[in-house]
Amino acid sequence: MGKNLFLTKEWAYICVNRTRRASRKISVPEAGHFFYMNSIERSFPLLPDQIKILQQRGLIINDSDEANHYLTHVGYYRLADYWQFFQKESIRSAFIVGATFDQVTELYNFDRELRLLLLDALERIEVSFRAIMINMMCPVYGSNWFTDKTIFFNEDRLNGVIETINRELDRSDEQFIKQHDKAKSGFEHPPAWETLPILSFGTLSKIYKNIRNDIKEKRIIARAYGLPKEIWLQSWMQVVSILRNYCAHHSMICYRMYLSRPREIQLIKRPWIKNIPDGNKVESKQLYYQLCIVRYLLHTASPGNDFSYRLMELLVRYRGIDLERMGFLENWDEEDLWQ
Repeated sequence: MGKNLFLTKEWAYICVNRTRRASRKISVPEAGHFFYMNSIERSFPLLPDQIKILQQRGLIINDSDEANHYLTHVGYYRLADYWQFFQKESIRSAFIVGATFDQVTELYNFDRELRLLLLDALERIEVSFRAIMINMMCPVYGSNWFTDKTIFFNEDRLNGVIETINRELDRSDEQFIKQHDKAKSGFEHPPAWETLPILSFGTLSKIYKNIRNDIKEKRIIARAYGLPKEIWLQSWMQVVSILRNYCAHHSMICYRMYLSRPREIQLIKRPWIKNIPDGNKVESKQLYYQLCIVRYLLHTASPGNDFSYRLMELLVRYRGIDLERMGFLENWDEEDLWQ
């Protein structure tokens, strides 16, 4: 135990400073035994102290009243998601020289407005996707095709979706759901045109992905969006459903790295981009590529939409935002997609 001095000190500190938190088990490699340690409860800084902490770390605060407002109504740790981009990488918590609270709130407000813009666009895509699936599948496979095992790849995934549907139906207060008569209809679930509207975008995406590829309507749905095959629509709908979740939960989206990358395509029927982010580079994980997918799907979901104009107008108003950190490529606004 002598060599594990850091462990001895931590254990001694915790023995003296007991907390009410549950104990956790840690291992001591040298001894091969386990000890139970009380976790250290972090103290939450009071509002006046929060401003002092930021100033001590080098953040310039020109208006204390404004800073107090944001810390009160937005929150210290929510804003921390944004001020991290103004901190030094080499020194923990220290801000870069000249960083201001105004820059932090500018980034926060930009991200908020961008989320609202995207939510409007993603709603149109979600409603369109749901309607096209209902219109294409119901006439051929019946009102309850979404529970028909014969048209899906994976029965386990189907069962998982049905469990999700059951939960959503149980908690729905929609009158048309409550009025569903199982005995009279002969079906456990209400028809697709009543059930699918209460499902999340993510669940709709899973239903589509699990439809067998030899079901021709699956490809017809993809072609409705100007895509040659279902593999692209599966990928792109998954991308936008994840993006929608971030927006709906008020998460930061502008400087985020996205794990779900869109499936790449070169030749495509409708206006697209020539300069495609390299799948081996960081640009393919950044926001710009995600925005391209949203813009493309809007060609079908909402022809004549003003998404491009509103996005460019937003970027003009917030000139302090780092486009490169969002993955925007050189001359991106000259691409056919954004005209």
